[in-house]
Amino acid sequence: MAPLQRPPRVDEPPHQERRSSERLQTILACPYELTRVSGSDTVELSEGVTLALNISAGGMLLLMPQSPGERNVFEVHVPSPAKAEKTTKLVEVCWTREFSFGVGTKVHLVGVKSLFEPPGSS
Repeated sequence: MAPLQRPPRVDEPPHQERRSSERLQTILACPYELTRVSGSDTVELSEGVTLALNISAGGMLLLMPQSPGERNVFEVHVPSPAKAEKTTKLVEVCWTREFSFGVGTKVHLVGVKSLFEPPGSS
């Protein structure tokens, strides 16, 4: 039998919040450009579209068709609701989780932190 676990006290948070800013729940289609080094001489370039599920001042939660790999840095082009333009953000992968749907269909939740927005990106 598994040991009984003590329920959390009322004054204990259920989990530690890692973000210092509020997250905006959204669903935005965002083009991305991903570069991967495979082997010693080969660089793979790929482009696609990801869904941003939430955005904060420090990062985003993305739903992607491929896993970019931990600590990988890539560009995400985020549409601006206030403007007709897109903002280019350089982001770094903090974590990934793979999910399977049906036979052979996989998607990846990817938590990224914003590194910076290149000048002239908006």
